[in-house]
Amino acid sequence: MIRIDVEQLSTPTLGPTIHACNHRSLADVLLASSTFHIWGRPIRPLVAASYFDRPGIGRLLREMRSIPVSGTEAIDQAREALESGWSIAIMPEGRVVPREEWAETGVGRARPGIGRLALDTGLPVVVSGASGTEQFWPLGRTLPRLTPGRRFPVALRSEYLGSITGERARDVTDLVMAAMVRCVESAEAATGIPR
Repeated sequence: MIRIDVEQLSTPTLGPTIHACNHRSLADVLLASSTFHIWGRPIRPLVAASYFDRPGIGRLLREMRSIPVSGTEAIDQAREALESGWSIAIMPEGRVVPREEWAETGVGRARPGIGRLALDTGLPVVVSGASGTEQFWPLGRTLPRLTPGRRFPVALRSEYLGSITGERARDVTDLVMAAMVRCVESAEAATGIPR
């Protein structure tokens, strides 16, 4: 199905951590789950509440202990999970981003919640960029592409930012997204998939 290429995280993180990743496909949550298993870190991804009602994927999300979110309470729920000792995974773009919105830089426009969460908690941030999930499970498809004999290349590259200080959530969000662009470029080079 997929050939996953995940780089080991070069800076070890102990305790709750905020993981931020780009969001091109529903397969991103599956990639995150696989990545955190490889890294040996328990994590709870934030996922739109509407996906929990869908057959198949809803059950999988509950088994992964994903956090169903909608609206502005998403950041509050993430903060609660972090305070309970969990690391969380958040997609700052807030939705699966259509190709035309990420074609230029590799990422879509982020909402400022990631910056607010990083500033409010003072916890370390790890940024990741994925490439290939958009081909395996394209936006708009109910299920991923399951082609016998074909394995889709998927890569994830990460950068440890640590604790981030600043005055404004938007400035911190911009810092996170600049790191995400670098990670996406590295992941795209690994998969060989052009934008």
